[in-house]
Amino acid sequence: MVVPLLIGGGALVYVLHKRKQGDAMTANETPDEAKAAEANEREWLPEWGTPNKWDALYPAAPADKPLAVKWDDFDPEFARRLRAAFDTMEAQRFDPYVFEAARTQRRQAWLYGQGRPEFKGTGRTGNKVTWTLDASKHGASPARAADVISRTTFWNDPRFFTAWGKAAEAQGLRWLGSIGDKPHVELK
Repeated sequence: MVVPLLIGGGALVYVLHKRKQGDAMTANETPDEAKAAEANEREWLPEWGTPNKWDALYPAAPADKPLAVKWDDFDPEFARRLRAAFDTMEAQRFDPYVFEAARTQRRQAWLYGQGRPEFKGTGRTGNKVTWTLDASKHGASPARAADVISRTTFWNDPRFFTAWGKAAEAQGLRWLGSIGDKPHVELK
């Protein structure tokens, strides 16, 4: 389990904890969520693809939560452009937040399993949230992709994502909003 903590300056930090039956978060899980959580603690399945650098660096990272975001984990050029896009958004009174950047292949398999109950190890019901099993630029080291949301409205403000797409593209980043992945930007 990952527990978010708000520390001085409003920084959000995630602390890793081992899940156990009876945790507050496991008591309300659906059977699909419990199945996915169990998959996180089992050995690697070949169907999940090839582990990447992030899997090696964070072998105990839970698949159902993103890794903590560290600006040092970004490709320097990507970080420069991303910060410039953030400046544009903040000048327009938006509150961008990197929800996820570096991604383990285990997490990518977990995300891929949503909406695909037949997928071995992480399959469960729900809406599909990714179309690829490859962590691609999220899995690159250093990371060359990020999912950016609003700190206050999260995924729920179309105005935020319209502005986000324009700000990111103005910095030469590739925004995937035109294909439905509105938070996602990556280095071309």
